[in-house]
Amino acid sequence: MRRFIATGRVHPERADVSFTTIRLGLAPLGKAQVHCDSSQITVVIEGDFDGFLSAHITAHELASMVTDALGMFLGTGYSVEMIQIIEDNGDPHVFGVRPLDADDKTLGFAQEEQLFEQVLKMSAADVFFRFATSDYVRAITNTQDCATYCYRSIESIKSALALKTGVDSWKPLHEAVGTTRETIEQSVKRFADPVRHGNWIELPTTTAAQRYEMLKLTRDILLSYLKHVGAEGRSKA
Repeated sequence: MRRFIATGRVHPERADVSFTTIRLGLAPLGKAQVHCDSSQITVVIEGDFDGFLSAHITAHELASMVTDALGMFLGTGYSVEMIQIIEDNGDPHVFGVRPLDADDKTLGFAQEEQLFEQVLKMSAADVFFRFATSDYVRAITNTQDCATYCYRSIESIKSALALKTGVDSWKPLHEAVGTTRETIEQSVKRFADPVRHGNWIELPTTTAAQRYEMLKLTRDILLSYLKHVGAEGRSKA
């Protein structure tokens, strides 16, 4: 049995959300307590966790569960950001705006400044790309809904190409960005399907490595679409 303390914020902070300590049981074994004061939320959990990452995910889910219930009661929309978790040995871990994975990989392109301008220009001109990018960015730090956001992002690009070609299938996507049905199915779709259909009981667990791979696939599809449309535009000029 391990004990972790997770701290974070309820957004928007100006809502000044507060509630007294709520004690919860963790199935099959373990317990938790959630407390919030001036939108600063604390979750203390005890259970058989294999590390701070799984404890952080659980803490976020519990904090979201409580604030969602409060939001439904008040007819108000809240979101939770869990910023830090402290292990039972005192070691702290701060979570930022990038996914944590064992190999310390990156999804960004800090050395390619022109890419930002290209993405921004495409987002302004192409509504499918704009919301596909929005879903991808939300997937980066959302462990629970990572696959769902990634799949919807990919579907947006599929819909964009279906509209451009007049062929309402996945074929234009695969031809334009070099994917296959099997790649998307294995990397993203099989993890997203249960939640897309509201079947939370069948939600499969994912590892940091699996989430990284679905994020990388989604990112690469977005970049390939960006290049494809750019090349298409140049050929017509």
